[in-house]
Amino acid sequence: MTKQKLDAAEALRRLAEIRKGIPFLEESAPRRTGDGRLDNVRTAEDFEALALAEGLENLADDLSAAIQKKQAEAMEAALRIYYAAEELARDPANAHIVPHVQRMREAYERDFGRPIPRSPPD
Repeated sequence: MTKQKLDAAEALRRLAEIRKGIPFLEESAPRRTGDGRLDNVRTAEDFEALALAEGLENLADDLSAAIQKKQAEAMEAALRIYYAAEELARDPANAHIVPHVQRMREAYERDFGRPIPRSPPD
């Protein structure tokens, strides 16, 4: 079996295309630097492999940051819905909402191991 040569330029080009196709990625996200990987580079192939590895790691970091940001936004929206439902449930005319509020509260406590935070003041 022959070892196929890595075409780092093509791989990095394709990686850039993939990155452009992923919504919500920050263009100016911080990059890894100064980790010492380039200290032992001896060949162009080593350099290309490290460049590709760095590109993949940066994409993974960017994806992770974007996912965390969207999760935080979704949690904020879910809490706003919960607080609104909790407020509506206080009115006896909306008694049908009480079980939904209770299920939301139970789900939050089950998933996060703590009570839902109090609603921030308006």
